[in-house]
Amino acid sequence: MELVLTLVVALVAAVCGNEPQGAEVDKALPDTKTIAAFVIFRHGDRTPDHEELALYPADNVLSDSIFFPYGKKALTNKGKQRSFFVGKYLRQRYDSLISKLYLPDEITIRTTDYARTKMTALTALAALYPPPPAQRWNPDLDWQPIPYNTPPYEDDDLLYWYNCPRYLWLRDKTAELPEIQKWIEPYQPLFSYLSSHTKTNITKPEDVFFLDNLFQTLKNVGVNPPEWAQQVMPKIKDVTKIEYALEFYNADLVRLASGVLMQSIVNISNSLINEPDFEAKKLYLYSGHENNVAGLMAAARVFEAHQPNYGSTFSLELRNNTKTGQFGMTAVYARNAGGPSEILPIDGCDGALFCGFDKFLTIVQDVIWSKQEMDEQCKNVTDL
Repeated sequence: MELVLTLVVALVAAVCGNEPQGAEVDKALPDTKTIAAFVIFRHGDRTPDHEELALYPADNVLSDSIFFPYGKKALTNKGKQRSFFVGKYLRQRYDSLISKLYLPDEITIRTTDYARTKMTALTALAALYPPPPAQRWNPDLDWQPIPYNTPPYEDDDLLYWYNCPRYLWLRDKTAELPEIQKWIEPYQPLFSYLSSHTKTNITKPEDVFFLDNLFQTLKNVGVNPPEWAQQVMPKIKDVTKIEYALEFYNADLVRLASGVLMQSIVNISNSLINEPDFEAKKLYLYSGHENNVAGLMAAARVFEAHQPNYGSTFSLELRNNTKTGQFGMTAVYARNAGGPSEILPIDGCDGALFCGFDKFLTIVQDVIWSKQEMDEQCKNVTDL
């Protein structure tokens, strides 16, 4: 009888389709509802940039035609598809939080000043807000324009890698620590091997990380890594993990990378909890880069060293327990574009998937600060 019932359930699932990717994860959060969600996602698949291409062996000339029609450091068609999956996932997960109508008071979208993050946002929003009849302006087009905001490149805290000299200086200083050198030392032969084959100077994990990115992005346009690289690809991936562990090794690095964003999340959440008349959005979207996804995860104390995939999506959800009235934060990670998602226990919250807000505040206190504080510190590259 149990076997028959199982087969019937499976048949119904096959005919009717699976539950939304975000539905299963919510079964682990009974008696809670989402009040607001702060969601950051990586752009979709892209072509290489000039810095990465400089690492390609000079005796293997690449024609610019392989990047047509996208150009360099640009979103590919596969990247657009993956970005669309991000939007589908957001609709499935937050369908009960936001209206199917695009309502400006419910959502805000921010991108970095890169074409690929802007295009990722536009494509995700197309999936998130297909126009219902009241907003359908063209009978032949299942799309409506949704605005986003982009801070100036030089003033964007999410682009700390490029506009915060202190971050890179501090990361390099951290790499000199004895415990970090113990991670790196076994890979010195790899550095020599890669230097020999690329005819460039590979001396540290960051160099290997850029080379790893080069091979990934070339594969996005149909160029496979050369045989010599494929032979050591597992070691290349290991060093990329070391680079990510290094980038967020301590509170100072995490604060520089994600402290302003986490401060904003904390401030908005605190106002929602304590100010009945506070007017806030329900969904805050950030279209960024893999280090932004990793950085916010590190600030939330849920990060394990890895390079987030194209379209990976991380959410911090302010939730309310409908029985007790308690507010708390939940960390949700979709490793792949479109899900499925998983709830990550926040380190320091005793393994709870719903971390009480006051406890969460204590946990993140050492990695939050204002934009003004960040701007002042970013100029300082002389003092630890």
